[in-house]
Amino acid sequence: MQTLTWDDMIRRGAEHPASAMTIGVFDGVHRGHQVLIRKVTEQGFCPVVVTFMRNPKQALAPHSYAGNIISLDEKLRIFERMGIQRTILIDFSGEFRHLKGREFIESLIYKGNLRFLVVGRNFRCGYRLDTDAQAVQHITAEHGVGSEIVEPLMSGGERISSSGIRAALREGDYAKAAAFLGRDIANPHHPD
Repeated sequence: MQTLTWDDMIRRGAEHPASAMTIGVFDGVHRGHQVLIRKVTEQGFCPVVVTFMRNPKQALAPHSYAGNIISLDEKLRIFERMGIQRTILIDFSGEFRHLKGREFIESLIYKGNLRFLVVGRNFRCGYRLDTDAQAVQHITAEHGVGSEIVEPLMSGGERISSSGIRAALREGDYAKAAAFLGRDIANPHHPD
Protein backbone atom coordinates (compact mmCIF):
# COMPACT_ATOMS: atom_id res chain seq x y z
CA MET A 1 0.00 0.00 0.00
CA GLN A 2 1.24 3.46 -0.87
CA THR A 3 0.92 6.23 1.73
CA LEU A 4 0.88 9.87 0.60
CA THR A 5 0.38 13.13 2.42
CA TRP A 6 -2.32 15.56 1.32
CA ASP A 7 0.45 17.83 -0.02
CA ASP A 8 1.90 14.91 -2.04
CA MET A 9 -1.54 14.31 -3.57
CA ILE A 10 -1.97 17.97 -4.51
CA ARG A 11 1.54 18.16 -5.99
CA ARG A 12 1.28 14.95 -8.02
CA GLY A 13 -2.17 15.73 -9.45
CA ALA A 14 -2.63 13.98 -12.80
CA GLU A 15 -0.33 11.09 -11.84
CA HIS A 16 -3.04 9.51 -9.64
CA PRO A 17 -4.99 6.55 -11.02
CA ALA A 18 -8.77 6.81 -11.24
CA SER A 19 -9.77 6.24 -7.62
CA ALA A 20 -12.65 5.18 -5.40
CA MET A 21 -12.28 6.86 -2.01
CA THR A 22 -13.71 6.96 1.45
CA ILE A 23 -12.93 9.68 3.98
CA GLY A 24 -12.84 9.71 7.74
CA VAL A 25 -10.90 9.50 10.98
CA PHE A 26 -11.43 5.70 11.04
CA ASP A 27 -10.50 5.47 14.71
CA GLY A 28 -10.57 1.76 15.50
CA VAL A 29 -11.54 0.85 11.92
CA HIS A 30 -14.74 -0.61 13.37
CA ARG A 31 -17.39 -2.63 11.52
CA GLY A 32 -19.10 0.52 10.20
CA HIS A 33 -15.78 1.76 8.79
CA GLN A 34 -15.15 -1.68 7.31
CA VAL A 35 -18.39 -1.42 5.29
CA LEU A 36 -17.16 1.85 3.74
CA ILE A 37 -13.76 0.34 2.95
CA ARG A 38 -15.26 -2.79 1.37
CA LYS A 39 -17.52 -0.67 -0.84
CA VAL A 40 -14.46 1.30 -2.03
CA THR A 41 -12.60 -1.91 -2.92
CA GLU A 42 -15.59 -3.14 -4.99
CA GLN A 43 -15.79 -0.18 -7.41
CA GLY A 44 -13.18 -1.23 -9.98
CA PHE A 45 -11.00 1.84 -9.32
CA CYS A 46 -7.85 2.21 -7.22
CA PRO A 47 -9.18 1.89 -3.64
CA VAL A 48 -8.12 4.85 -1.48
CA VAL A 49 -8.70 5.88 2.13
CA VAL A 50 -8.38 9.57 3.01
CA THR A 51 -7.68 9.95 6.72
CA PHE A 52 -5.77 12.03 9.24
CA MET A 53 -2.28 11.84 10.71
CA ARG A 54 -3.89 12.64 14.05
CA ASN A 55 -7.51 12.96 15.08
CA PRO A 56 -8.83 16.48 14.23
CA LYS A 57 -10.42 16.60 17.71
CA GLN A 58 -6.89 16.96 19.13
CA ALA A 59 -6.72 20.36 17.42
CA LEU A 60 -10.38 21.44 17.59
CA ALA A 61 -11.45 20.26 21.04
CA PRO A 62 -8.45 18.97 22.98
CA HIS A 63 -10.41 19.07 26.26
CA SER A 64 -12.89 16.48 24.94
CA TYR A 65 -10.41 14.35 22.98
CA ALA A 66 -10.48 10.87 24.54
CA GLY A 67 -7.47 9.37 22.76
CA ASN A 68 -7.20 6.92 19.89
CA ILE A 69 -8.49 3.37 19.95
CA ILE A 70 -5.61 2.19 17.75
CA SER A 71 -2.40 3.80 16.47
CA LEU A 72 -1.96 5.20 12.98
CA ASP A 73 0.38 2.31 12.13
CA GLU A 74 -2.27 -0.22 13.20
CA LYS A 75 -4.88 1.62 11.16
CA LEU A 76 -2.66 1.54 8.06
CA ARG A 77 -2.03 -2.21 8.47
CA ILE A 78 -5.79 -2.85 8.63
CA PHE A 79 -6.38 -0.71 5.50
CA GLU A 80 -3.77 -2.69 3.61
CA ARG A 81 -5.12 -6.04 4.79
CA MET A 82 -8.58 -4.98 3.57
CA GLY A 83 -7.30 -4.24 0.06
CA ILE A 84 -6.69 -0.49 0.15
CA GLN A 85 -3.95 0.41 -2.33
CA ARG A 86 -3.36 4.02 -1.31
CA THR A 87 -3.88 6.06 1.85
CA ILE A 88 -3.81 9.85 1.81
CA LEU A 89 -2.85 11.31 5.20
CA ILE A 90 -4.01 14.80 6.13
CA ASP A 91 -2.21 16.98 8.64
CA PHE A 92 -5.18 18.79 10.17
CA SER A 93 -3.44 22.07 10.85
CA GLY A 94 -2.42 25.26 9.09
CA GLU A 95 -4.33 26.10 5.93
CA PHE A 96 -6.09 22.74 5.71
CA ARG A 97 -8.17 23.52 8.82
CA HIS A 98 -9.81 26.42 6.96
CA LEU A 99 -10.60 24.58 3.73
CA LYS A 100 -14.31 24.63 2.91
CA GLY A 101 -16.00 21.29 2.27
CA ARG A 102 -16.59 22.04 -1.42
CA GLU A 103 -12.89 22.92 -1.89
CA PHE A 104 -11.88 19.71 -0.13
CA ILE A 105 -14.10 17.47 -2.29
CA GLU A 106 -13.12 19.30 -5.49
CA SER A 107 -9.43 18.86 -4.58
CA LEU A 108 -10.04 15.11 -4.35
CA ILE A 109 -11.78 15.18 -7.74
CA TYR A 110 -9.22 17.29 -9.60
CA LYS A 111 -5.98 16.43 -7.79
CA GLY A 112 -6.74 12.92 -6.54
CA ASN A 113 -8.58 11.68 -9.66
CA LEU A 114 -11.66 10.77 -7.59
CA ARG A 115 -14.20 8.77 -9.60
CA PHE A 116 -16.35 7.30 -6.82
CA LEU A 117 -16.81 8.43 -3.21
CA VAL A 118 -18.28 6.48 -0.30
CA VAL A 119 -19.18 8.28 2.95
CA GLY A 120 -21.31 7.51 5.98
CA ARG A 121 -24.68 9.19 6.57
CA ASN A 122 -23.19 11.24 9.47
CA PHE A 123 -20.17 12.43 7.46
CA ARG A 124 -19.33 16.14 7.64
CA CYS A 125 -16.30 18.01 6.35
CA GLY A 126 -14.96 21.48 5.72
CA TYR A 127 -14.34 24.54 7.81
CA ARG A 128 -16.79 24.50 10.73
CA LEU A 129 -18.19 21.26 9.23
CA ASP A 130 -19.94 23.26 6.51
CA THR A 131 -20.61 20.27 4.21
CA ASP A 132 -22.68 17.20 5.12
CA ALA A 133 -23.06 13.88 3.28
CA GLN A 134 -25.99 15.13 1.16
CA ALA A 135 -24.00 18.20 0.08
CA VAL A 136 -21.02 15.99 -0.74
CA GLN A 137 -23.24 13.84 -2.93
CA HIS A 138 -24.53 16.96 -4.69
CA ILE A 139 -20.96 18.24 -5.31
CA THR A 140 -19.77 14.91 -6.71
CA ALA A 141 -22.82 14.67 -8.99
CA GLU A 142 -22.09 18.16 -10.37
CA HIS A 143 -18.69 16.86 -11.46
CA GLY A 144 -19.91 13.54 -12.87
CA VAL A 145 -18.41 11.56 -9.98
CA GLY A 146 -20.35 8.65 -8.52
CA SER A 147 -21.04 8.48 -4.80
CA GLU A 148 -22.82 6.45 -2.17
CA ILE A 149 -24.02 7.40 1.30
CA VAL A 150 -23.95 4.44 3.69
CA GLU A 151 -26.36 4.20 6.61
CA PRO A 152 -24.92 3.68 10.11
CA LEU A 153 -24.33 0.07 11.09
CA MET A 154 -26.21 -1.11 14.18
CA SER A 155 -25.34 -3.72 16.78
CA GLY A 156 -27.71 -4.68 19.58
CA GLY A 157 -29.93 -1.68 18.79
CA GLU A 158 -27.03 0.77 19.11
CA ARG A 159 -25.18 2.61 16.34
CA ILE A 160 -21.62 1.32 16.01
CA SER A 161 -19.24 4.21 16.70
CA SER A 162 -15.75 4.93 17.95
CA SER A 163 -17.21 6.75 20.96
CA GLY A 164 -19.31 3.65 21.75
CA ILE A 165 -16.17 1.51 21.60
CA ARG A 166 -14.32 3.89 23.94
CA ALA A 167 -17.24 3.80 26.39
CA ALA A 168 -17.33 0.00 26.29
CA LEU A 169 -13.58 -0.18 26.95
CA ARG A 170 -13.88 2.28 29.87
CA GLU A 171 -16.64 0.11 31.35
CA GLY A 172 -14.64 -3.08 30.81
CA ASP A 173 -17.21 -4.42 28.33
CA TYR A 174 -14.66 -6.02 26.02
CA ALA A 175 -17.28 -8.24 24.36
CA LYS A 176 -19.23 -5.18 23.21
CA ALA A 177 -16.06 -3.40 22.05
CA ALA A 178 -15.03 -6.51 20.10
CA ALA A 179 -18.52 -6.80 18.57
CA PHE A 180 -18.33 -3.16 17.40
CA LEU A 181 -14.76 -3.57 16.11
CA GLY A 182 -15.48 -6.86 14.37
CA ARG A 183 -12.32 -8.39 15.79
CA ASP A 184 -10.91 -9.56 19.08
CA ILE A 185 -9.58 -6.80 21.33
CA ALA A 186 -6.42 -8.79 22.02
CA ASN A 187 -5.71 -8.96 18.27
CA PRO A 188 -6.79 -5.60 16.82
CA HIS A 189 -5.02 -6.04 13.46
CA HIS A 190 -7.38 -8.63 11.97
CA PRO A 191 -10.84 -7.45 10.82
CA ASP A 192 -13.19 -10.31 9.95
